[in-house]
Amino acid sequence: MRRILVVLVLVLTSGLFVTSAAQAGNWEETLLDPPPARIEPGVTYTFGYWILQHGSYPYLGGDLGPTALVATSKNGTKVTFAGTPARTRGHYFAEVVFPFAGDWTIGSDHEVLMTDPLVATVTVPGPVHVAPSEMKERAPYGWGDVHPSFPPAAPDAAGAAPGGVPAVVEPTTAPRVATKSQATVDEPGVSLPWPVVALAGLATVGFAVWLGRRYAGSNGKANR
Repeated sequence: MRRILVVLVLVLTSGLFVTSAAQAGNWEETLLDPPPARIEPGVTYTFGYWILQHGSYPYLGGDLGPTALVATSKNGTKVTFAGTPARTRGHYFAEVVFPFAGDWTIGSDHEVLMTDPLVATVTVPGPVHVAPSEMKERAPYGWGDVHPSFPPAAPDAAGAAPGGVPAVVEPTTAPRVATKSQATVDEPGVSLPWPVVALAGLATVGFAVWLGRRYAGSNGKANR
């Protein structure tokens, strides 16, 4: 609980408590495709993964830029596996090699959305354990034949995607959205209705609690 409160204070004081509904949605959930049955040290594996804004759909705010999976060992060693975009928006592949045996935690890395620190854990040699989702409710999205493998929700899952996002069916091979240089930016000094401000605040507080749980779970797994 103390860790969750610390994360909440950091989030609120870092400027994430904003009055823009778009900025309030700057968080994601990373989901793995079904991983290999067993991982051995020094062996190369291909991991597929999805980065979903609000745990529900590809990033809607522009180009997400370079992404990666990051593996952290129990002793603090970090290894970054750069991702390659797949044809389907929000989907990536990474070549993954664990350099030595031990317990590892897998998280995501990129520069636009707040990253997911606990995607999975793996004991090398041994299996990959995909982390239960903290999402209780996801926003609808028109996935085609290629779609994420959504993990079961944790028993205490409380995350929910903000409303107002239409279930638009898009081709899975649609061109990537506009780059950040072409993204629409709110003009400074434009006031927003108070319901939007309230929604942004609630989304931020909810995300802070979710992030605290993810970090607490990550540290708990790594310290075993």
